[in-house]
Amino acid sequence: MTVNYTADDFDGDSHVGPAAAMARLKEGNRIYVEALDHKRDLSPERIQDLFENGQQPFATVITCADSRVVPEHIFMAGLGELFVIRVAGNVVGPIEAASAIYACEHLHTRLLLVLGHTHCGAIKAALDGEAGPVAAVTSRIAEVVAGAADPYEASLLNVQAALDELRAQPALRQLEEAGALQLAGAIYHTHCGVVDFL
Repeated sequence: MTVNYTADDFDGDSHVGPAAAMARLKEGNRIYVEALDHKRDLSPERIQDLFENGQQPFATVITCADSRVVPEHIFMAGLGELFVIRVAGNVVGPIEAASAIYACEHLHTRLLLVLGHTHCGAIKAALDGEAGPVAAVTSRIAEVVAGAADPYEASLLNVQAALDELRAQPALRQLEEAGALQLAGAIYHTHCGVVDFL
């Protein structure tokens, strides 16, 4: 059953379950793609409320630093609704994993989404064998996409590698095994704005 949310339904409740969090992301992406609604609470009152009462994001998103990939827009989320970790190529190393653990343990987000995207410069650089100053990113990606010739397939493999890295973290694995966390992957299509949830 499809639930149609409006801007007022996004309450930033960190205790929402993973299925409800995923439904919010999917519905937010539908609104974004169809450009039905651009009203999210960015008001001074919302800023003050977040300052006084803290954040309660309903999902954590690890994604690329690409300027076209903005989860708050892609999922039509307001201030305080998503805990976003951005790094070129959406690779997961110790810093990204620690940030995700913080969000899931301390802020109690129950959905952790790794969001890759099409036409990713970091993926292309890795496939082209680029090294030098960007090797910290490209070598990690090249390792996990070895043998992939198609950039979309490489993006999928890269998302899966990030999920594997997150599941290797005992704190996140324990939360997932206890049913307190869902890890998921997705790909954002830069040509049309649609997100494929994997």
